[in-house]
Amino acid sequence: MIGGRSLNGADREAAAQLLADDAVATACGTTPVLEWWRDRRDGGASHGGNRQRIVATFVGIAFGTPGKPADVDHVQGHIAELLWSRVMRERSRCRDGRQLVKAHPVKADPLEPGGDGLIIYKNRDGVLVFRLWEIKKHEAQNRVSATINRASKQLSERGSEYLAKIVGPETLEATGAIADLYANMVELWFDRSERAGVGVSVGTSVEHEPKPPGAFRSIRTAFPEFTASGQTECLVVAIPEFAGFAERVKEIVWSGL
Repeated sequence: MIGGRSLNGADREAAAQLLADDAVATACGTTPVLEWWRDRRDGGASHGGNRQRIVATFVGIAFGTPGKPADVDHVQGHIAELLWSRVMRERSRCRDGRQLVKAHPVKADPLEPGGDGLIIYKNRDGVLVFRLWEIKKHEAQNRVSATINRASKQLSERGSEYLAKIVGPETLEATGAIADLYANMVELWFDRSERAGVGVSVGTSVEHEPKPPGAFRSIRTAFPEFTASGQTECLVVAIPEFAGFAERVKEIVWSGL
């Protein structure tokens, strides 16, 4: 799936505002810091004392601060993850009949090791299935297919490790069918079970938009056992001036400091 080329004008700004809010909500969770940040973003009074330092601590996880900005590549990578997360959460029903059950949030820190994305669905038969995703940004002269290939290889080599890091903590609180899925997820992965699947998502600029289907071949090559419809997926969000869009999201995030 490829989309995003028409993201301009008011829609572009609305998307940037949405992702900035998603980014800070991911970092802050249910702490009061999120509302402090929103109040300042919306024109409220400047933070003072410890509150200023607290907000900067949360915001700085992914974006740094104006005095000490995060690496540009890392910010762009985080925006690619946030774009993927928004698309996945809004896609409540897939073409093969899967229905969204749980979309794990992306990491607040794009540098934190581990898997990028895990989605749990219920298939047409009511059975819980999962998809493990690797998410990249692409702002280079080489073809985006090279980035897709790198992500596919990363999933093939380290997917079990990524899953183990995610599902171990989840088994402490999950109950019922979803707890059973978490408990068996790594085994299902090694078995290349029909309940498992993979995806690669790339955030990039319009000029790098790939020409399907050849650009996506590597994910099927890396996982030849996943032959059912929907077991391998690829999403490319190709928007005008992706780097500039990422900078705009950062500006909005910083406006709440």
